[in-house]
Amino acid sequence: MKTIRYLRTHKLVAMVVALGAVLLFDWGWSLTASLRGKIAATIDVHRGRYQVLGYGLADRSRSEYARCLRERYHVEYHTVAGCIVSESLVSYAKAYHSVVAETTSRKFGRDVFQQCEQEAEQIVIARELKRRQTSGTIPAR
Repeated sequence: MKTIRYLRTHKLVAMVVALGAVLLFDWGWSLTASLRGKIAATIDVHRGRYQVLGYGLADRSRSEYARCLRERYHVEYHTVAGCIVSESLVSYAKAYHSVVAETTSRKFGRDVFQQCEQEAEQIVIARELKRRQTSGTIPAR
């Protein structure tokens, strides 16, 4: 009862304390993004769930890259943000990826992400070349 009476009479103090607590929590949450990313990835890997967290503008080979990872290695690709990305999200995603990359390298004996990236780019280039040849933009050899 005394607490409620105190808060009623000291609303400004209560608001400042509450705002300070929210700001402190937000600041601490941003600082721990990397640690949280590593913990989350470790938990996911131990559960047998492998995934990549992507952000930014999608390039032309992203769908092929995601397909290669999913079909060959059972690694899912999840877009977590578009072009506007916070520093804490980048930190979280990089830390998450570092754990998953290390684990998949041990499991498969190679960098599956680089392999799928190269394959996806080759598929997109071949598809584009074929499209240009059929449309008459580039003469067939």
